[in-house]
Amino acid sequence: MTIDDVYVAGHLEVRADAPNKVVAVWPTGGRVSSACEGFECRAAKDDVALLSQPYLPFVACSDDLRATAVVLNPSLVVGVVNGMSFGEVEGPIRFFRLTPDGAAAARLWQNTVVYVKENVLADDALATPLVLGHVTRLLAAVTLSTFPNSARVPRSCSHDHTDHQPVLLRRAIEFIDANVQRDVGLTDIAEAVHVTPRAVQYMFRRHLATTPLQYLRRARLNYAHRELLAGRQGATVTEIAARWGFAHTGRFAVLYRQTYGQSPHITLSSSSSRRHVLRSDHRPHRLA
Repeated sequence: MTIDDVYVAGHLEVRADAPNKVVAVWPTGGRVSSACEGFECRAAKDDVALLSQPYLPFVACSDDLRATAVVLNPSLVVGVVNGMSFGEVEGPIRFFRLTPDGAAAARLWQNTVVYVKENVLADDALATPLVLGHVTRLLAAVTLSTFPNSARVPRSCSHDHTDHQPVLLRRAIEFIDANVQRDVGLTDIAEAVHVTPRAVQYMFRRHLATTPLQYLRRARLNYAHRELLAGRQGATVTEIAARWGFAHTGRFAVLYRQTYGQSPHITLSSSSSRRHVLRSDHRPHRLA
C-alpha cells in the first residue's frame, strides 16, 4: 500500500504500460482524465477516480494536477474481501467503471484515506506492522466497495468434514498464539490448519462462540494488558496499543475497560506508582 501526495505542473499526456496495481487518485487541485480499454474518467478537485484497470495499459492527461494517489496490490484487493489467499484469487479483477458508486461511496473512501494518512502514517509510534496490515486491508475493502467491480463473493461450499474436530481448533489456537505479534489474517489461520476460511470461522463459532479474528484481538489485548501492568519506564498507552495492533487509542480504551474494568491509563499509572514505591523503599539497612 502506498499513499502519495503528487504535483504535476502544466499539461501532461502519458501513455502508460499496465501498472499491475490498483491506482486511485483524489485531486485537490487541477484535473486529470484517463482512458483504458473503453473505460474513461474525468476528475477535478474533490473527485475520486481510478486511473486504469489493473494489468491493462492506459492513456492519461492532467493539467496542474495536485492529488493524493493510493496504490494497492490487486491480488490483495480481491483476496482481502473474498477471504482467500493470493493463489486462490480468481481474476484478474475488473472494474465496471473508473468512477465511484455515488457520492456517499466517494466520501467514505476519502475519509478512510484521510484517517490512514493523518492518523496512522503520520505517527511512527502508531505505524507498527500490525497496524499497517490492518489499515492496508481496510483501504482494499473500502476501494472495492467504492468502485463497482468483478470481485466475486467466495463460492458457497459445505463445511469440511473435519471442521468439528477439536484437534483442528487447538492447532488454529496454537497458530494464533504463536503469531500474535505478526500481521496474520483469516486466510493465514486457515492455511495453517489446512482447511477453508469458512471452516475456521465455523469451528470458532461452534466451540468458542467467537470468530478467529476476535480471538486474535483478545489475545493481543491480553499482551497489551501485561505490558501495561509491567509499567515500563517512559511507556505510553498509545505506544503499547499500537504495538499490539490497536490503531485507535479511544477504541482500545473502551475495549480494555470492558475487559479489565478500568482504563489502560489507570493500569499504567498504577504500575508506575508501584515501581516508584519499590524503588524508594529499597534502602540499605544500617548494621547494629
